[in-house]
Amino acid sequence: MSQEAHTATAIFTTFSGVIGGVTKAVSAKPVLLYISFGALGTVVLYASVSAAAGYLVKKVLDKFFDTLASNKEKRKPNGHE
Repeated sequence: MSQEAHTATAIFTTFSGVIGGVTKAVSAKPVLLYISFGALGTVVLYASVSAAAGYLVKKVLDKFFDTLASNKEKRKPNGHE
């Protein structure tokens, strides 16, 4: 899968997760009385930042393990092990 496809998938997943969470919070009638638009904006902001941080950690770990695998391949002897 290409880098663009991974990025598009991550953006779609993040966006749909935020929309789903906000929809679930707003659809609960008893809770709706206690939710303000400011609080809702804060929840959306924190959810977005959390998703972005998780994605960043995933990308860093992917890069680290790719580098580790590449270094391991370079150290392999040319003959049989």
